[in-house]
Amino acid sequence: MPDIETPGSGNAETAAEADVFDVVVVGSGAAALTAAMTAAVAGKTVRIVEKTDKIGGTSAMSGGMTWVPANHYAAAAGIEDSPAEALTYMRAAHPPGWQETEDELWTRQMTEGPEMLRFVEANCPLRFSLTNTPDPFQELPGAKSCRVLSVEPISKKILGKYRRKIRKSTIPQRMTVDETMAANLFRHPVLGMIKSWPILLRRWATDSIAQGGGLIVGLLKGCLDAGCTIELSSRAVALTVDESGVVDGVEVEHDGRRRTLRARMGVVLASGGFEWDAQMLAKHFPSEIDFRSGPSSNEGDGHKMAEAVGATFAHMDQGNIVIQPPVRYEGKLHGLPLRIHAEPDAIIVDRNGRRFASEYEFWVYDRIMDLDENGELIHQPAWVISHWPMVKRSPLVGWYRFFKSGWLLKARTLDELARLTNLPVDNLKETVARFNGFARGGVDLDFGRGQSNIYEKSLADSLGLMDEINRPPYVAYRFRPSLLGTKGGVRTDSSGQALRADGSPIPGLYCAGNTMANPTGARTPSQGGTTIGPYMAWGYICARSLMQRNRS
Repeated sequence: MPDIETPGSGNAETAAEADVFDVVVVGSGAAALTAAMTAAVAGKTVRIVEKTDKIGGTSAMSGGMTWVPANHYAAAAGIEDSPAEALTYMRAAHPPGWQETEDELWTRQMTEGPEMLRFVEANCPLRFSLTNTPDPFQELPGAKSCRVLSVEPISKKILGKYRRKIRKSTIPQRMTVDETMAANLFRHPVLGMIKSWPILLRRWATDSIAQGGGLIVGLLKGCLDAGCTIELSSRAVALTVDESGVVDGVEVEHDGRRRTLRARMGVVLASGGFEWDAQMLAKHFPSEIDFRSGPSSNEGDGHKMAEAVGATFAHMDQGNIVIQPPVRYEGKLHGLPLRIHAEPDAIIVDRNGRRFASEYEFWVYDRIMDLDENGELIHQPAWVISHWPMVKRSPLVGWYRFFKSGWLLKARTLDELARLTNLPVDNLKETVARFNGFARGGVDLDFGRGQSNIYEKSLADSLGLMDEINRPPYVAYRFRPSLLGTKGGVRTDSSGQALRADGSPIPGLYCAGNTMANPTGARTPSQGGTTIGPYMAWGYICARSLMQRNRS
C-alpha cells in the first residue's frame, strides 16, 4: 500500500520526476475516487490531491444512498429495468427546458451507470444492497420501485494507515440506512440504540461503517490496491496549460510552498461545490441559506481553476437543498443532513402567512426557490409552523435546536408567534384555522396533501395525514434552504470534458461531482442517491474518456 505522500521530499531532480503522472485527480469524494480507480486499474499512474487532511469530502459525510438505474442488484431480484426506461423517466420527471440541454448527458449517465457499478465491485471490496426506496414519481413512465442502493458495512481496518483519515460525519454511520430506518433511530434514538446494540457492538469491534463513510473506505481501498497515490493537505490552486492549449498539470500548495504536478493524459476536477465561498454563493445562488452540511473546504476551488483556463459554467443557481436543524462540526455551525419538516401537525407558510404547497410534496424544498418575472423570490421568508407536541415527538428538532440560539421560535399564542416571525397575524391565524379544519375533515382542499400522488400517499401512511395545530406553545423555524452541496459548475459534454462558452472542449480537462454542472439540478428524480450514484458514473466516464482520447 503506498504511503501518504509527503510533498517535496528528496532532491529537486528526484522531486520533479516524482511529480509526473498520467492522470491527476483533484478531490477525494465518490466522483474523484471512482475516476482515480478507473484510470489506475487500466495501468495509468494516478495522483489524488486532497485539500484537507481527511479523505472523502461531502460523500463521506452523506448517507451513501446510491441511485443507479438498471443495476444488477435489481435484476437479480427479478425487477426489470433498462437505461432506456431510466431515460424515459428522467425526461418525464424534469421541469421544462432541462431535456434540451441535458438529454445527451442523461443518456450517457444511464448507459454507463450499470457498467460503472459492476466495475467498482470488481475492483474494490465495496458492496451494496437493494433498498425499498422507490422513485418518488411512480405515476410517470419509466419509474421503478428499486433503483436506490445502500452501502454494506465495511471495516476501516483494511485501510491500514489511512484508517483514521476517513472524514467523519455528523450522522451515525455504524448502521446501514435500512438498519437505521428499521430501528426508527431518528424518531426514538435511545430506544433504537438499545434495540440495535448487538449490531453496534459487532461494528465497533470490527471498526466497520456503512453509508457515506463506508463508501469512501471501499473506493479508497480500490484506488490504493490499483496503485494510486494520494496527497493530503495540498490545495490545488491553478491548472497549467501547454503551448498547444492542453491542460497538462496542476499547481498545488502545501505548507506555503507551490509546485506543479504534471499530468500526461489530463486532469479530473472533482473537488466539490462552492457553498462555503461567501462571494461565489452571493453571486450565483438566488437565496440566503441557513446551513451547509458539507466540509467547509468546499470553496469552489475547482470552479475557479477551470474558469481561469476558459471554462464556462451552468446551473450555478442549483443546489442539493433540504431544511436542516443545526449541529456543530469541526468548530463550525453545520446543518444535519436530514429532512425534518414533514410532520402531520406542521405546515409551511410564505411571507404572507399563507400555505403555498403540500408539505408532503417531494419537491417542496425547491418551491422556496420560485422566482417571479423580475427574478425575485416569491415565498421567502417562509416558515414551518407547528406546536410543542411536534417538538417533543421529533428529536431532530427538539435536541438540535440548542446548537443555535433562536433557531426555534416559541410563543404562547399565534399572535405572539406572528410578531416573532414578522408574519401578518390575521393571515397566520386564518391559515392555521383552515388547516385544522382540513385535519378534522381528513381532506386538504387546498393542496391535496397526502392524496395527490403515490409518494405523498406513502408519506401520509407512514407519518399520518394531518393533525390539528392547537396545543401551545406554538413554534416556528425558518423554511430556508440549507445546502448539502451546490450543483452548479463547469459545463461539460457527455464525456465529462470541460467546455468553453462557444461549446468547444478544453483539451485535457474533465470535471465530475459538484464541480461539474449537474445535469439533474435541484429537482431530483429520486428520494436519495441522485448525487452519489451519478457522480460515481461521471467519475468513471471522465477517466474512460480521458484515456480513449489519449490513445495514439
